[in-house]
Amino acid sequence: MLRLTKTNLLLWCLFTLLFLGFLGVSPTQAVEDNVMKRLSNLESRWGHLQLGGEFSLLADYKQRAFEEYRTPDLKNYLNLYFDAQIDRNFYFYLLLSHYDNYGYLNQLYVNEAAVRYRSPQFLLDLGKFKFTLDPLGLIADHSGSPLQGMAIQTGNNKIYFGGYYSRLFLNPAKIDPEKIEITSDDQFAIRVAFPKPQYMLGMTLVSTPSGDLSETAIGLDLITNVSGGALQTEVAWYKPGVDSYQTYKHDGAFGGLATWSKNVAATTYTLNTWCFEKGFAPISSVLNDSFLEKGEIFANNSYGIGGGLQRKLENNWETTVKAGLLLSPDQTFSGPQLTFSGRLRKSFSIATNLEFGFDSGFEADVDKINLHRYNRLFVQFNTVF
Repeated sequence: MLRLTKTNLLLWCLFTLLFLGFLGVSPTQAVEDNVMKRLSNLESRWGHLQLGGEFSLLADYKQRAFEEYRTPDLKNYLNLYFDAQIDRNFYFYLLLSHYDNYGYLNQLYVNEAAVRYRSPQFLLDLGKFKFTLDPLGLIADHSGSPLQGMAIQTGNNKIYFGGYYSRLFLNPAKIDPEKIEITSDDQFAIRVAFPKPQYMLGMTLVSTPSGDLSETAIGLDLITNVSGGALQTEVAWYKPGVDSYQTYKHDGAFGGLATWSKNVAATTYTLNTWCFEKGFAPISSVLNDSFLEKGEIFANNSYGIGGGLQRKLENNWETTVKAGLLLSPDQTFSGPQLTFSGRLRKSFSIATNLEFGFDSGFEADVDKINLHRYNRLFVQFNTVF
């Protein structure tokens, strides 16, 4: 076997350069040609490319059972959207997200990266993307934690079919010095709905057959008009799998949520009622999606009723208030508890606003059973571009 000495290496490099020169191609020219090719491809499709983004600066102060905050959090959120119409039927969309918690965590990550195929009666998404199958998101919500897999939707004005596959967790488990066994927690969901002129009735089934996240859930939902307003309801049943990480094992628990909203002039009125039995904790649910930061007044292992209003004021001011009474058995507190969320927003333009808010509600422990009071005061600047 020949050993490559420094002299031989130098001669080899000179020979390569001479050979490329003989062919009339230099390394610099090759790089330039590659760059020009990419730019040419980009320019040829420039009319199909759309760019945009969102930027937020946030300062908030929290009181939580898990953490003792003696200083406010200072954060910024940045979302960059890159969307491209590939051809008549294919569409690509990319979401890059940057999160910076000043003095603690700074990360840039791919939030969405997917290809969509669209035809008159068929819609297919492949990749990593945000998606919610059931309307209220009690059992099949991936709006916060993106779905990683595929989603299919089809139908007409009489019936709708939808479903998805998502890889939730990949688990390499070493079983001996020479072999590693790879297992995964995979979630499957299907939905059928019947759209009618006055209502829509649907059913959703979710199954994660095995693993730490194993579960089975089924939900029924109804959307209709009541007293001039839109009523959305969903009742779901959930059961953790045999290997589920949930410490509280049971043979099934029910959860239900109903929302009604009506617009009257410059005001939107809402009513909410909910009931989540002990142990109702689906993996893909709005209950797990930092709902407190969105100002929701419900929580796991509770039942209650509430309402709210959103009103446009003078000089581009807007206010949103939600309040309710929450009850939960076997907690450290007894009797009904007040939950509240308030927002005051000043819009400087269609794209830019400044928001002030205060939330006081309940968040569940890791076991999704024990509840703790959560208070949050914040100010946030938002802009889109």
